[in-house]
Amino acid sequence: EQNDQTEARRNNLDKMRELVGNVYPNKFARTSITSVEDSISSIKSFEPIHRILPVLAEGERPAPEVKAALNEELKGLGTIRTSGRLTTPPRGNFVHLTNGKDKLQIYCKKATFALIKNDAENSLDEENAWAAFGLLDHGDFIGVEGYLFLTNTGELSIHVEKLQFLAKAMLPMPDKMH
Repeated sequence: EQNDQTEARRNNLDKMRELVGNVYPNKFARTSITSVEDSISSIKSFEPIHRILPVLAEGERPAPEVKAALNEELKGLGTIRTSGRLTTPPRGNFVHLTNGKDKLQIYCKKATFALIKNDAENSLDEENAWAAFGLLDHGDFIGVEGYLFLTNTGELSIHVEKLQFLAKAMLPMPDKMH
């Protein structure tokens, strides 16, 4: 059934096609830092990450000097490459990805990440990365590459250095309340 949301998603898909080429690529390779393919669940349950991260009470924030030291350790784990479905529409720099079981926050800052084009060479486009990020909708599938860090609120996140569009959700996600 056509409505304003499906029409907006179709328009976003057409614009994304202009930026990345193939909007339904065949493959996305994840890293294996966790000794298995780095899914959101394997990252969140990875023992070295639990050893690094502090246990914070509800609403408690890590001290700046502690957070800086923890972020150095997390960055030392190396580059993470994983994928998931957007559980929140991009309205700022932070969004959440899910694999159906766990959620992980990602951080995309304008002019600090590149868009991976879905061409034969997987070429990088730094100029249009932020525009592509703005075309993402709630429910779309993306792949990200970057390093882990702890936010000011103490949430484990990926600082995105490369973003790859994987698939468009043509229908809006169901309302959780109904």
